[in-house]
Amino acid sequence: MIYPCMRTMQRCWAIQKRILRNCFFDDKQLYINEVITSLQENWGKSENYTDEQLKQALKDYYNGYCFSRNKRTRRMYNPDSILKFFRDRAFGNYWSNSGNPAILLKQIKNNIDRFTIPWDNSSFAINQLEFEILASSLNEIALFPLMYQTGYLTLEPNGFKDDKRADKNATDYYLKFPNQEVQSALKLTLSRFIIQKQQETGRAYSASILDALRNEKWCGCLNLIKGAFLAKAVYHFLDKIERSFQGALYSFLNGVFHTTQDMQVNAELASESGRLDIALEDKLHQTAYIFELKVGKSVSEALQQIYDKDYSMTFNTCYKKVCVALKYDPVRLNITEAAIEVHKRDEQHTFEVMPRKNFAVNAVGYFQEVGSQGMEV
Repeated sequence: MIYPCMRTMQRCWAIQKRILRNCFFDDKQLYINEVITSLQENWGKSENYTDEQLKQALKDYYNGYCFSRNKRTRRMYNPDSILKFFRDRAFGNYWSNSGNPAILLKQIKNNIDRFTIPWDNSSFAINQLEFEILASSLNEIALFPLMYQTGYLTLEPNGFKDDKRADKNATDYYLKFPNQEVQSALKLTLSRFIIQKQQETGRAYSASILDALRNEKWCGCLNLIKGAFLAKAVYHFLDKIERSFQGALYSFLNGVFHTTQDMQVNAELASESGRLDIALEDKLHQTAYIFELKVGKSVSEALQQIYDKDYSMTFNTCYKKVCVALKYDPVRLNITEAAIEVHKRDEQHTFEVMPRKNFAVNAVGYFQEVGSQGMEV
C-alpha cells in the first residue's frame, strides 16, 4: 500500500527512477523487445508497442500517486507493481495482492451502499475541514478521507482548474484514483461483497420467487428480480457488461434456492453448441429455467440464441422448459424488457411450444405483459 509520508515519497521516487533508467536505456532494448513480444504472444495484446507507448501504458496503469496540492509535485509510480510487471512481463493487478486495509473491508461489509458514488468521475472534491478533521473513532472517518488514507485515492493538484461547478471553493481538496491498477482493485473488492449481498437478498425473497416461478406468475417474478435484486444492487462500480450482470444474478438465484435441495443453479453451463448464461433445474417439479441475458440488445436476439445454440436440449428429460430472455439497460442499471417461452412435453414425449409472452416496464416502473407490437395486453 502507499501511504502519504515524505520519506515514502522520496524512497519511491528514487526507486522508480532507477527502474525506468535501467529498463529504457539503449543497452536494455533487447529486454524491452522481449517484454513487448511476451505481451503480444501470451496476453492477447495486439499493440505493437514502441518504447514511448510502453512507457505511457505503464504510466496509465501504475503511476499517479501524489501527496501534495502543489502543481509542481511529481507523481510517483508504485515501485512494487513496476518490478512485478517486468518480472511477469504482463500488466497485472499487483497492488490489491499486497494487502487490503481491514478498516475499509469492515466498512464495506457493514454498509456497502455507502460506496454508491460515481467512481468513474475524473476527481472528487471534498471540503477542507471535512478532509483534515480528526475522527473520534475509526468507524466515523468520512468516505473520501478513508479512501485516501487506505491508498485508494490520491491528491489531484489540478482538480480546482478542471472543476466546472459554479460553487467550487479554492480551499477544497481534490482526490482521484492514482491509476488503472488501483481503480480496478476497488472494483474487484466491491464486486466480492456485492456477490455476498446478492445471496443474502436472494435468501430473503426465496419463498416469493419460488412461488412465482412454479405458478407462472411471470410479472410478479420479473418485478421481484427488478425490485428486490437489481434495484438494491450496488452496480455503480461494476462494468456495464453482460458478465457482470450475469454474475450478480447468478449469486442472487443461488441465494433464492439455497434451502431447496431439489433445485440446481448453474452459470455458463456447457451445451452441445455453446454455453448458456444461467440455468435452474427444479428436479422436484421436472422443470428447467434457461436464462439468456443481453445488454443493449433485444429479447428476441436472446431467445434466438437459445434456439440457435440448442441450449434447451440439455434438459430434454424435464417435463417443462422455460426460456427466459432479459434485456438489461446499462444506463438505468436494471432490466427493462423480458420474453418468456414455455415448452411442455406431451404424452408422445414431444415438446409443445406455448405462445411467447412479452413483458416491458410501464410508466410507473412495473413489468406488465405486452403484445408483440409492444401494446399492453
